[in-house]
Amino acid sequence: MNIVKPNLPMIGKAATVNTIVILLCCTLATNLFTYGFAQKVFYIAAYLSGFLFIYTLASPSNRMRMNRYILLLFSALFIMGALRFGWAVYINDNYANFTTPTNNILNNYRLGGKRLMLAAFVVAVIAMYNNDISERTLYLSKMLLWLGAAGALIFGIHEHLRTGVRIKLTADAASSSSYMVMFLYCTYLWLSVKDANRKWIFADASFALIVLAIVVLSGTRVSLLAFMFITLCQISRFYGLLEILRPKRNRLYALILFALLAGLTGQRWMQAYNNIENYNNNSSTSVGARVAIWDSGIHFMPQHPGFSSPDIRTVTARQYISRVHPGNKTGYTNVKYNMHNEFLEVATLQGIAGLASLIFLYAAVLIIWFKREALMGISMPVAALFIMGMTDSVLIYSPTSMLFTIAVALCTIQPKQHKE
Repeated sequence: MNIVKPNLPMIGKAATVNTIVILLCCTLATNLFTYGFAQKVFYIAAYLSGFLFIYTLASPSNRMRMNRYILLLFSALFIMGALRFGWAVYINDNYANFTTPTNNILNNYRLGGKRLMLAAFVVAVIAMYNNDISERTLYLSKMLLWLGAAGALIFGIHEHLRTGVRIKLTADAASSSSYMVMFLYCTYLWLSVKDANRKWIFADASFALIVLAIVVLSGTRVSLLAFMFITLCQISRFYGLLEILRPKRNRLYALILFALLAGLTGQRWMQAYNNIENYNNNSSTSVGARVAIWDSGIHFMPQHPGFSSPDIRTVTARQYISRVHPGNKTGYTNVKYNMHNEFLEVATLQGIAGLASLIFLYAAVLIIWFKREALMGISMPVAALFIMGMTDSVLIYSPTSMLFTIAVALCTIQPKQHKE
C-alpha cells in the first residue's frame, strides 16, 4: 500500500513566510503607540512560524534548508529564552512574599523568555525561506516601518508637549522606548539597498531623521551613541566612510551635522560630564548610581553562582551600597529594578548559566559575522543591543525583547535590488 505523505505546496510555503514577514513588520510598526495589538500580531506570526518549522524538518526535501548557522542562531535564542522562562518559574515556585518590583521582574522575564523561544522559530523560518520572500513584500515592509516610526514620532511630540519630560510612548520608561525604536531602525536600514532610486534614498534619509528625533525626545544618551554607530556602519556598508569624507565639502557637512547633534543633546551630555566631575562630592546621580549598582552586582556574583531571587539581590546590594557607597541614595533606590548592565543583570539573577546564555548569543553572532555568512545582517541589532546593554538592562522588558528578536529575524533577509 502506498502511503501518501502530506505536502505543503511551494506557493503555500512562500505565501506563509511572506505573511510572517508582513506580520512582524506590523508588530514593529505599531508597538510604540498601541497596547496589545502588536503582541497579538506577533503571536500569530510565531505560531505560523512554528508550524512551518515543524513541516520543514519533517519533510526530507525541505530539511536541507536548515544549515549549521541557522541552527546555531536558533539554539542561541531558544536556550536564552528557555533559561529566562525557567528561572522565572523556579523563583515563583520556591520563594514567596515578593515585592512589587520583583513581581514585575518575574512577569517580564517569564513573558520575555516565552517570546524569545517563539522568536527562535521565527528567525529559523525566515532564514530558511529567505529566497521565497518577494521584493513586493520588502516594499510593503519598509513602508509599514516608515509609517510606524512617523506615527511614533507624532505620538511622542504630543506626549512631550503635554508632559514636558522625556517621552515613554507605550514603554515603562523613556529608555525602553528608545531601545525599541533602535531595533526598528536597525531593521529598516538592513532592508535598504545601495543602488536605490531617489524616492527610496529620500525615504531612507527621512526615516533616519524621524528615528533621531524620537531618540532625542527620549533623552537616552546610550541610544544616541547606538544610533550614531549604526548609522556610520550603514554609511560604511554602502559607500565607505573614508571615501565619503574625502572631499572637503563632505567633511564640512559632517562637522555641521555633528554640531547640530551636540546642540540637540548637549544638556544630557553635560549632565553626565558634571556627574563624573563631581562624583566625590555627590555620587547620588544618574552616572554615580550606576557605578554603585555595578559595584554591588560584581560583589554579589561570586556569592550567588546559581539562580537568585530579585528580592535577595536587592537586600544584599543595598547592604553593600550602604557600606561602600554611603550617601548614594539614587543607587540604593534604583538597584531594586535592575543592574543597569545586561551582563550583570543576567549574571546576578540567573547565575553562571544566564551569563553563559548571553555570551553564547554574542558568540554565535560573531561566528556568523566573521564567516561573512548570509545571516550576517543580524549583527546590526545585536551590536545595538551590546552598546545599549553597557549602561542598562535592555532585554528585561518583555516588549523590548520581543522587538529585538523580530529585528534579528528580519535582518536575516537578504535585501533585494530595487527596480527603477
